[in-house]
Amino acid sequence: MAATDIAKQPDRIAEMFRGSTVFITGGSGFLGKVLIEKLLRCCTGIKKIYILIRNKKGKAPKERIHDIFNNALYDTLRNSNPDAFKKCEAIAGDVTEIDLGISPEDRKKLQEEVEFFYHSAATTRFDDTMKYAVLMNTRGTKFALDLAAECKKLKCFIHVSTAYVNPLEDVLHEQYYPPPADPYEVLNSINWIKEDSMGKVTKELLGDIPNTYTFTKALAEALVYDQMKKLPAIIMRPSVVLPIYKDPLPGWCNNLQGPMGLFVGAGKGIIRSMYMDSKSHADLIPADVCVNGMLCAAWYHVNISKEQRFFHLTSSSDYQFSWEEIIELGKEVITTRIPFNQVVWYPGGSMKKSRLHHEICFYLFQIIPALFIDLLLMILGYKPVLYQIQRRIEKGGDMFEYYTAKAWNFTNDKSKVARELMNKHERQIYVMDGEGLELKDYFENCIHTVRKTILKETDDMLPAARRNMKIMWAVDKICKGLFFYFLFLYLYRGFRALVH
Repeated sequence: MAATDIAKQPDRIAEMFRGSTVFITGGSGFLGKVLIEKLLRCCTGIKKIYILIRNKKGKAPKERIHDIFNNALYDTLRNSNPDAFKKCEAIAGDVTEIDLGISPEDRKKLQEEVEFFYHSAATTRFDDTMKYAVLMNTRGTKFALDLAAECKKLKCFIHVSTAYVNPLEDVLHEQYYPPPADPYEVLNSINWIKEDSMGKVTKELLGDIPNTYTFTKALAEALVYDQMKKLPAIIMRPSVVLPIYKDPLPGWCNNLQGPMGLFVGAGKGIIRSMYMDSKSHADLIPADVCVNGMLCAAWYHVNISKEQRFFHLTSSSDYQFSWEEIIELGKEVITTRIPFNQVVWYPGGSMKKSRLHHEICFYLFQIIPALFIDLLLMILGYKPVLYQIQRRIEKGGDMFEYYTAKAWNFTNDKSKVARELMNKHERQIYVMDGEGLELKDYFENCIHTVRKTILKETDDMLPAARRNMKIMWAVDKICKGLFFYFLFLYLYRGFRALVH
């Protein structure tokens, strides 16, 4: 089919949102920002987007929404349609507060206008206290459902969950799984539990569930499932979300959690050891592909079938890359194409299947050098920073271990059905597969964009970074050579002493 003919095909997702009002929680988060940008840029007929935003660091919601739109993510939209931002309005509120902390006036406005409700607000930290995680992930979802039930024009309530919601299953399907506890009992009891007994209660509640994040997201899913007979609700389950694949800004992300933090830490020579099974496959989904799936699933539910309520946004059933392949590709990109500035040591290290082996290497090659460098910084009158960075890396590694310590298997047949109903024009706008994906080019975009947008390392700094990388490579080789030379000398002298 000719390109002109494809362009003439309808965009039914954009048509669905024409004249509609959308309400989004979690709009200041990674996926939320990408979702807002996509709606404004591709669904130009949209009437209004209300965004729930809380006060933070002394800034009111209107100020914060202005700061959000100043991000490089919105540059394409700003250049093509600057008036689009006028369609967005901040709603003051907080997911952890009663009834989302929304004023009666704003609540009435939402009740009268909202047709699509995207609930993506959540805490994704694994080390949050049980109380906070319940208030944010579980009770926040309950209040979101209460509000959705009051929306007179509601066409679809889209709850963003996680593909890792049931870690005890060998294969996770697009279906409902009973929660590890009764969500209503947990909600009723959480406010009455004293802080000094919270640790014991947390262990009892979690049982075999590894962290409060997974536990409270499972409870939230149960609440949504209970309302499915009354509400047009669907549940989206993304796996590990990566930076943007295609548009509007390839490689963009707004934090260094997950694999990108690993690449940056290893690329700057700070991370030398990782505890993971290098042969296990990684289930990763770019943020724009994830958002496109969220839009497609809403269209499918509203226009095609009300029966399917669970959609996996996963990749491993179509593409399987081992962690070893991904780490080695990232290492190659950083050392030969897009190195970082201010590198501590030449990128190296390796993945360890043995926790003991990893712990030994972690303390020998990360903690001890960090203490030594911090001591030098203090002597020179600077603030020590590297030890605290290593402790944060250790904490992040514990979180990342959850995704890498076992083989995860997800089915996404239902999501594929929805995807296959899209025409060629829609598939170009809402990319939901990895057709044409070159993993090395993708990671190059990720690292290049992270350099500029997060690390503030501009392109004019690249030549110096490449020179420094060559120097680091030479120093690394010399140090390794000296190490093995003295090791051989020590062993040889020891052997001679034994012989004589």
